[in-house]
Amino acid sequence: MAFHQAKNALTSVILLGAVTCGCDSTQHPAPPTTSTTTSTTQAPTTTQSVAPAVNIAPLPVRPVQKSQPTTPDKCPATNPNAPAGPTNVLTTCDLGRTTLYTLGPEAMRLGLTQVDPPKSLTAGFYEVLLTLDPPSGTAWASFTAAHLHDHVAFIRDDLVLEAPMIEYQVTSGQIAMTTQTVQAADQLAQLAGRPA
Repeated sequence: MAFHQAKNALTSVILLGAVTCGCDSTQHPAPPTTSTTTSTTQAPTTTQSVAPAVNIAPLPVRPVQKSQPTTPDKCPATNPNAPAGPTNVLTTCDLGRTTLYTLGPEAMRLGLTQVDPPKSLTAGFYEVLLTLDPPSGTAWASFTAAHLHDHVAFIRDDLVLEAPMIEYQVTSGQIAMTTQTVQAADQLAQLAGRPA
């Protein structure tokens, strides 16, 4: 019995160590001679994985009532310090200032836990992956199931980050936004991941 208690105490200490350092169990099998090097190398990784835990501003979702091609000079001015009220209709453009949108009142606000850096998909296309918090993941799954074929817009600073058609229910808890240039993808990631 004493052996089982000692074994359980040792297991608890090992598990507690893994939780407090943020290490993945697959990183532990390194031989003792390289453990110092491994822990020195892992310190920046641990710091980087903590960085996305910053409180990200909620991401408004609005229904698209109308969209049409435009030119930058015809886009209305926006003021990030005085955004349109959530119950107001919003007329604005996309980030590239090539499409003019008329948007209905906010349908919901999505809580984000992480915005990944842009990733190249194919030549000329980049993806920014947004991870929703669990309540928003559930709400988004319900919303997408109830609004198939609806046109919605994700908004930041009264600008349209992306305006997709809902083609299927999204149950992954993630939203993938795509753009055609690395500069636009960087701007998209920066705006989507803006701290609250």
